[in-house]
Amino acid sequence: MAMRLLPLNVAELCAHALELERACERRFDHYAERMAEIGERPLAMAFDRMARTLRREITVLAAASGERKPATLSPWEYAWRLTYMPEAVDDNAQLVPATAREALQCAVQARRRAMIFYEDVAGNAANAVVRAYAAELVAAKKAQQLRLERLLAREILSGASRRPMEQAIRQQNLRPH
Repeated sequence: MAMRLLPLNVAELCAHALELERACERRFDHYAERMAEIGERPLAMAFDRMARTLRREITVLAAASGERKPATLSPWEYAWRLTYMPEAVDDNAQLVPATAREALQCAVQARRRAMIFYEDVAGNAANAVVRAYAAELVAAKKAQQLRLERLLAREILSGASRRPMEQAIRQQNLRPH
């Protein structure tokens, strides 16, 4: 059985976290632009705020990781618990979400992958300080994860309430005059 490679010290954890958060920040920034393009202004603003928050966190993580070169994360290093093939995980995915729902689903998925990694380190790292810092990262990221899940639930509910209206409009347009 293969052994999982977990960060050995806080600087190593920060280097890994830095890459995870950079990928998430790029994704949120991209989604903010895309939501603005399709007229989802409130969601564009929410993604923009989350991207700005991540940029501040990235600055802190960069300082804490020291002079290390950026970590190169293989998907198996943080996605080993997922049910699909880890090779399919790509944080630089070029998906252009067509709807607010798609953007939120992808954002939730990206945050979950990072949370799985942080939770794994918090529960299994050899160094107690690394475990404690990873637990702090988990706690800090839970609020963002919950916010994304609430936004997604709201989008799903609003989409469900729009469907009957859209069907009525379609039926109205299909009736012969």
